[in-house]
Amino acid sequence: MEFSFSSKYPFTSEAKQKVEGSSLELNDEIMERAVQRVVAALKGEKEHAYRLHPSDELIELGSYAAARVMLAYLKNRFLTGRFAVAEAKRASSFMRSDSEENIRKLGDELGIKPTEFEGRMVLPVSQYVSFSPRSVDYRLIFRNVAKGFVEVKRPEVIRLMEEAVRIRMEALKPVQSPPKIIQEYSKKLMVLVPKEAVMKMSFKEGDNPPCIEKLLEQARAHQNLNHQARWALAVYLLSKNVSMEKVHSIFSNLPDYDEKKTKYQLEHVVKRGYTMPACATLLSYGICVADCRIGSPLNWKGKVENWKKRKSSSS
Repeated sequence: MEFSFSSKYPFTSEAKQKVEGSSLELNDEIMERAVQRVVAALKGEKEHAYRLHPSDELIELGSYAAARVMLAYLKNRFLTGRFAVAEAKRASSFMRSDSEENIRKLGDELGIKPTEFEGRMVLPVSQYVSFSPRSVDYRLIFRNVAKGFVEVKRPEVIRLMEEAVRIRMEALKPVQSPPKIIQEYSKKLMVLVPKEAVMKMSFKEGDNPPCIEKLLEQARAHQNLNHQARWALAVYLLSKNVSMEKVHSIFSNLPDYDEKKTKYQLEHVVKRGYTMPACATLLSYGICVADCRIGSPLNWKGKVENWKKRKSSSS
């Protein structure tokens, strides 16, 4: 049989009602599957879609729910972020070939409701802004906006819905005293979490401009960075002669980290000899966070040294 709506999208109210209305109880089979689900997300592995027998559907829905409870109990942002990205991409893979009826049904639940306006598919600006990815391509300034609506295409609607799923996955209600079986399997899961979230930078305090510090802070907190932010951070670090190993360690903390893709991109930066973009460019990317007036982030050290000289001469 094909996947049901609930199996494709286990985060929906329909899936929740199906689990709550059953006599399903947590057992080793469900917990093993829950751990497997989180481990696959942690490793960046894509789980192959397969046809689900009705008798297995509740196991899948139970494993999703158990995984969520474990993550809420562990309060580990790294694991939660990885899981959120993986589940969002899994849902997106189903959306791309799903029926328009199911897409509308899912969109209603996620708060993304496209409609037609003058023969074009559009979304209210409020919905678009709430779920648009942090990418230059999705900035309103580059979109066709009229009378409070943004023109969108079906693939873009699905991308927005994917982002909405990721946001929903990251929103976990705290769990203080879960069932014993949850606590036991949570311990097994913690063994797989990297012992050191981020390799510390060798920079001294004040060596980096505010925009770079902000990006490093987001990486340490396991928050996603868009393409422009990753590229700017990579170019900056490599320009400062930070080792490839350390750059990799920083990027490995991003929820959707892919080792092979990151290696290729970093090697591409070195091979092409990219130079650090000017502050004006970073401003257009939405990366600039302060009016430093230094032209380029690489000029920050000189600004700090001049500031120190003026401070010492005035004292």
